[in-house]
Amino acid sequence: MPKPLIKATQIEVKIRSKVVLRNVSFTISEGEAWAVTGPSGSGKTTLANVIRQRQPLSSGKLTSHLSPTERVVMVEQQHTYRNQTDNSSTYYQARFDSMDSVDFPSVEEELWISVTMPKNEEIDRVLQLLQISHLRYSRLIQLSNGENKRFQLAKALLQQPKVLILDSPFIGLDQQARKVLHRIINQLISEQITIVLITTPSEIPNRIMYVLELQENHSAQTYSRASFLAQQPKQITSVATETGIHRQLLARLSTEADTSFEVAIRMHNVSIRYGGKTILDGVNWQVNRGDKWALSGPNGAGKSTLLSLINGDNPQAYANQIYLFDRKKGSGESIWDIKRRIGYVSPELHLYFNRRLSCFEAVASGLTDTLISDKNISTEQKATVAQWLNVFGLPSQQDNPLMALPLSEQRLVLLARALVKNPPVLLLDEPCQGLDTQQTQKFNAIVDTICQHFDKTLIYVSHYEQDIPTCVNQRLFLEKGKASVILD
Repeated sequence: MPKPLIKATQIEVKIRSKVVLRNVSFTISEGEAWAVTGPSGSGKTTLANVIRQRQPLSSGKLTSHLSPTERVVMVEQQHTYRNQTDNSSTYYQARFDSMDSVDFPSVEEELWISVTMPKNEEIDRVLQLLQISHLRYSRLIQLSNGENKRFQLAKALLQQPKVLILDSPFIGLDQQARKVLHRIINQLISEQITIVLITTPSEIPNRIMYVLELQENHSAQTYSRASFLAQQPKQITSVATETGIHRQLLARLSTEADTSFEVAIRMHNVSIRYGGKTILDGVNWQVNRGDKWALSGPNGAGKSTLLSLINGDNPQAYANQIYLFDRKKGSGESIWDIKRRIGYVSPELHLYFNRRLSCFEAVASGLTDTLISDKNISTEQKATVAQWLNVFGLPSQQDNPLMALPLSEQRLVLLARALVKNPPVLLLDEPCQGLDTQQTQKFNAIVDTICQHFDKTLIYVSHYEQDIPTCVNQRLFLEKGKASVILD
């Protein structure tokens, strides 16, 4: 019989007097593989921190049978790192600035820094297992979101964990990368590494043995994998596209539409290179006012780099023929002239966002396209900010710091930030990353409502076909820096 490693008995956790977990019990034994699932905000990450004894209990008991040399290692949903001068005040544009990128360690250098005396053969084995050997000498700041997920897993495996916790590792991965990660997790389970995987019901590898489902009331139910999947609903009920709150927004937005341009974006033979690596290779693309595009492609294909040329975050834009809002980029406009007409959200923006801001301040920062608090917004603007928080179901959180919210609700705040100024162009880079099905449907209903009623221009990035709004009618596919239009 497997040796019990971690046992929880009727544990309860309160954070700032709010119940996050209630009467949760389970036993994780050696070599077992568990999935933890549940709606956003149900306490999944908090539970992971309880297991690794980083979160104190309010009541109940947690018993660990691990020896002092046996580690619990967690790969968190979001990664952080410093540059080589130990400067933590990095900015998300640095990824697109080749001068700044040199100041960040390579994958190999970071593995040597972060893991005690790793052996070369162990580094080789882990990089090969995760299929990222080709990234060994790449700078961390230049890795795509999906590439960085596998790098973080490499760091964890080199620590030889007894229990490995993976917090939403499939987020941000393309379809092929998700398949690869399923195989990797299954292989780790076969090697008797005890796994705790925080994931969605649709992403549970077939060697997972048990599922701990957290409920909306923060309690939990345990299933075998087979019984859990058998009781999953076959069809998701769609969300209504127009609520009373939506109609209030429509009335406000209708007086502010910007139709002063014909061509939102035009790129002619655009190429981007860092050192000897080509990221974009001769891209030609035109986006007219009112177009609705889906931008797709595998991890590392150049999608975020392409968006950075539009949003003003990439200095190489000025060495290329790029036209924004009927005007050649670099012909006298300021970066703020561009940003005020674009609503933007991305995983990188979330990673570097100032989470000390209150939720109200974070949404309001979208009015001025900054990452700081602005106390001088008008009464009407304050009403608009409050209304967007209401749309996303967050009015009670407006005075709380962003860092106090679950990651999914932080992302909802940044989505509200992207929409608050009613921009003519929306650049939404994996906007529903980390949201549950209901939150994703609600957000896309809002996007569809806005795009159907107004002449919005939309570029939407997602690795999940079911997450793409119904208003999208054109598609651009990127692979190895080459762009091609997909005809339906």
